[in-house]
Amino acid sequence: MKKFDKAQKNITTALTIWLIVCIIVATATFLPSLQEFIKVILLAFAAISAIAAAIMAGYVKKQFQAANTMESQIDFLSIKGVTDENARSDAEENNEQIKQEKLRQEKQAKAKREAEESKQLDQVADKIAADLDQTADLNEYFDKLLSNFAKVFDIVQGVAYAYNPKIAKYEIKSTYAYYTPDTDRTFEIGEGINGQVAKDKKTLQLDNIPENYIQVVVSGLGQGSPKHLIFIPLIFGKQTVALVELATFEKKNYNLNILSEKINKRVAQHIADNINISAE
Repeated sequence: MKKFDKAQKNITTALTIWLIVCIIVATATFLPSLQEFIKVILLAFAAISAIAAAIMAGYVKKQFQAANTMESQIDFLSIKGVTDENARSDAEENNEQIKQEKLRQEKQAKAKREAEESKQLDQVADKIAADLDQTADLNEYFDKLLSNFAKVFDIVQGVAYAYNPKIAKYEIKSTYAYYTPDTDRTFEIGEGINGQVAKDKKTLQLDNIPENYIQVVVSGLGQGSPKHLIFIPLIFGKQTVALVELATFEKKNYNLNILSEKINKRVAQHIADNINISAE
């Protein structure tokens, strides 16, 4: 805006000088030494010049007013643009802060859920391993282990296998509501589902198993067919020392892999000691 004001002052000064010259020329027409027609010409020139200068001054004034208005609008828009940009920047910063706070809260909530789940699974594992330290005989140990599983998991059938290093196979050590005559059944590492679980060292839950896949006498009045099978490997060091197979009517929503790890910490070493397997 300052550069327009300066230009306006320069043009106004020039027009003022022009008017002064016109006045001087008009005044000269009154000199007695000049001829009449020259006087007329000079007077007409002065009058026309004065009128033209006045018109030009008015036009220039309007143009500069319009220019000043436009520059003011440009300045306003520039300031508004900077303000809007700052507002956008602030909004983006606020959104990022909100996003980071939301992520922090989600992490805290997740950590809290995991801590609560771990505590719950510790309690479940404690119940499954309850009173096992008081049992010396391995067969009785597995009997008690399956009994504890039955209380916690509401199982309708269970089988516990232990590894026999002499024959390099897993053999039945205890059963729960197991009515199959094949109690001498054994399997090797990688043989069948049991053998694969022992090899992979990962808990497995099979859901919606076919009707009559397992028959369980649930009362003196009839039979039932469980829908879910759970295979839990008991691992000591790098060796699956035992495996528990459980049948249930309802699916268990526990994180079975984490639960298996907690159970292993409580029972695997006792089993390994009894079957003479080291951690190596």
